Amino acid sequence: MSIFDWTQKRCPELAEFFEGCCNASLSFQGDQPIQHSSHNHIHLWALEWWADHHSWIDLEYRVEFVEEIFKHWRGRLKSMAPYQNRGYRLYLYEDTAPTISVVAETDIGFPYPGLPTFVAARSDIMALYVNRSWQSNFEFDEFGFSEKAILDQVEKASGSISKPTADALDLKVGALRKLIEEMGLQSRVNQIRKRYKRRPVRFSEEHYLHEFQIHEQMIDPGFA
Repeated sequence: MSIFDWTQKRCPELAEFFEGCCNASLSFQGDQPIQHSSHNHIHLWALEWWADHHSWIDLEYRVEFVEEIFKHWRGRLKSMAPYQNRGYRLYLYEDTAPTISVVAETDIGFPYPGLPTFVAARSDIMALYVNRSWQSNFEFDEFGFSEKAILDQVEKASGSISKPTADALDLKVGALRKLIEEMGLQSRVNQIRKRYKRRPVRFSEEHYLHEFQIHEQMIDPGFA
């Protein structure tokens, strides 16, 4: 049984997120690899949220989850221009949730600021999340929010993500912004704000002004 079928059988909601990661749009516009990462990074928040509820989401499963996404990405990357002449770099790195990204090879090379520690295996990154509760990242006792719940509340508040919206979700404003970023809802929140003629919020796309661990895999042009 494939890891996707395994997931579909045990947790359809996580399987839906899993499939979305595999099929996420990828873009390599611009000469700066940090621009590529901004387009292509995904916080695996749902993996860690469900890990709080399912003991079968262990280290081995986490690593296979990432490997399967990268397998799909590699197949899709072959049809993109950098495949022939530049190649790519695949990343798995430490953040509130484990985060994946792919950038095209450029003259700049490694894209991220901060103080990275390179690790030899992806399991070294995923091991950081074993026995770590996702809920403990936030200042409330029970994480029970879906993407729909957050977006519905932002819609109800005419696009506002200030204190009244956070209060309605029993969150602090900073925690609400953090959830929006971790769940990848920035563009959808700004779409709502646009409908209500509000200025777009400038969310933080990368969080590397600190020490973090990262696994890097370089992929040569024309890889098999």
